[in-house]
Amino acid sequence: LVASPDIRYAVAIVSAQRIDEINILQATLEGMRMAVQGVMDMDSSKGGVVVNNIVSAERKEISYIVTGVTPAANDDRKSPSASGSDYFALIDGNKIPKDMPCSSESITKGDGREYSIGAASIIAKVTRDRLMHEYDAKYPEYNLKQHKGYPTVAHMSAVRKHGASPIHRRTFAPLKHMTFDEDGTIVGEQKQS
Repeated sequence: LVASPDIRYAVAIVSAQRIDEINILQATLEGMRMAVQGVMDMDSSKGGVVVNNIVSAERKEISYIVTGVTPAANDDRKSPSASGSDYFALIDGNKIPKDMPCSSESITKGDGREYSIGAASIIAKVTRDRLMHEYDAKYPEYNLKQHKGYPTVAHMSAVRKHGASPIHRRTFAPLKHMTFDEDGTIVGEQKQS
């Protein structure tokens, strides 16, 4: 997929803290906007140096993007001028992010209807899985490489035993029903009706 000629892509990484701050929908829309801007910025830099262009569990930014380009896509004769009018974004879902840097169209269930959206979904999933493997090395007690952060019985058991790590989203059930101290240890839990 990423070795195909003329491919440019960007992946936005939005932290658990940011998701908890603005909610998952707004974080998703923010990430889409960041990714589109990332591709546009790649073209405007004309091969300029990109600093820290890697997904890593060690990064401390609240949100960031990583970009990629295939050798054929890096050919300057094919690069657009990077103005918003040179781009058109296809958005998976029924909402278009505010302040998109280019024209766009939302497509409900777009990952099954449009190849480019499906490809973007694969790149995002592979990026997330790789990041979960890195987080597993950092927080091995949660076995993130196995369940990729989904709320399996084993994962929730690990959270109850070890508390929440900095990458756990506190606004998602069942964590949203728990109270944590500053180290992530569970200090209280609301009964769910």
